[in-house]
This record gives sequence, structure tokens and C-alpha cells, in this order.
Amino acid sequence: MSFWKKYAENMIAMQQQIIEKQAENIETAAKKITESLINDGILHLFGTGHSYIPLQEAFYRSGGLAPVDAMLDPNFGMTYGAERCSALEKIEGFASKFVLPNYDLRSGEVMIVYSVTGRNPAVIEAALTAKEKGLFLIGMTSVHVSLESPTRHSCGKRLCEIADLVIDIDVPEGDVILPIPNRPDLGSTGGASTMLTILLTNAILAQVVENFILAGQEPPTLLCPNVGDAAVVMQKNRETMNRYRDRIQHA
Repeated sequence: MSFWKKYAENMIAMQQQIIEKQAENIETAAKKITESLINDGILHLFGTGHSYIPLQEAFYRSGGLAPVDAMLDPNFGMTYGAERCSALEKIEGFASKFVLPNYDLRSGEVMIVYSVTGRNPAVIEAALTAKEKGLFLIGMTSVHVSLESPTRHSCGKRLCEIADLVIDIDVPEGDVILPIPNRPDLGSTGGASTMLTILLTNAILAQVVENFILAGQEPPTLLCPNVGDAAVVMQKNRETMNRYRDRIQHA
């Protein structure tokens, strides 16, 4: 069987497994986020490297929620260079001193922190800051990989040991799912975590929208400007975002 088909079938199987094993955690996450947003809170998202991608997916998304604070500090994406990002996420004190103070985190709100291993200092500092400020912390991580790897932060903890709620993406070590036959020197290929975290994030936020409807309230969603009158839709989205703009740095 060709690699592309093996990869697609494996990813479908992993998604089905997540639906079955993480259903309760998905609903709990959506419930906590709904409660916060109904009380005028903001949902905060943090990740580095490839775990920066789910932040972008959830931010200013057609059909998605407006009150999403994607913590898109360029130091932790690939904007300034992939090796630079990889180095900075491992420097203890960098995130807590130069990044996290730039975001408006308030007690009673929710933060989702993404990390496969959950052990790099930037991720740990985001998690600790959320807890110190009284936020409900959701960790999206691969628990067995995390527990097999020592933390790189002096607090001695990993993301899965700090979070109030853990959503386990359960990817293998190295975050790749296809061994390369007859070439063990090449390791494996086929990244998994990005697809799974985006699935979980969109699933949680879709449930938040339903929770608003069930509560008899209008969800603060954004419309697609490519459907209908673009000018009208953009104005409506602008009005929706204006309710939260002073709380969202990258709006």
C-alpha cells in the first residue's frame, strides 16, 4: 500500500480513537469555555513551533468564535526562523518575561496550551502563568510521550501535570506515524499532531456554539466574507470583533 494511503487511513483511525476516548473531555472543555464566554471572557490559546498552527486555525475563522485570543507571538512561530523558534521555546524565562506579559489574562477565563511533549519551558511558563492568574487550563498533549520525557523546566512539571483538564492526542514519540521500510536510519514520516489538534479544537469550538444556542443566547461567531455581500459581512464581523478588540492583541 502506498504511503499516502497508509497515512490517510492511520489518521482516520487516530481521529476515531480520539472521538471515542476524549468525548467527555471535549464536552467538559466546551462547557468551561462556554461559561467563560457567556460571562464576557476570552479564550486564550498558546503553542510554539508546529503547535502554533492550531492557534491560527481558531483565530478570526469563518464560522468560528470571535473572542479567541490566539497568542501569536512571532518568536514562537516560524516568522523569524525555525531554528530560532526551536531555541527560544527551550530558554527558561523567555516566555514569562518577554511574551506572556503582553496578553490580557484574567481569572475565570480559559486557556488551551498545545504541546506534544509538554516539557519545554515556554509551554510550562504559559501553563504556570494561566494557573497563577486563575484561568482554567486545558492541556492538549500526548500524555504517554510527555511522561516518558523529562521536563526542561526547573519547576519539575510537565503540561499534563499542571493542566486542570488534559486532552490526550496520543501520538507516538517523534510525532510521526509511518516507519520507512528498510531504512531505519531515516526514522519515520507522516506528522500527526497538527491534524489531531485542529480536529479537537474545531470540535470543541463547534460544541461551544451549540452550547450558546441551547442556552438561548447568540454565539459570537464570525461569518464568511466569501458568501453573500462581502461588504455587509465584513461590517458585521467588524462589529462582532469590536466587542473584544481591546482584549485581543492580534485583532
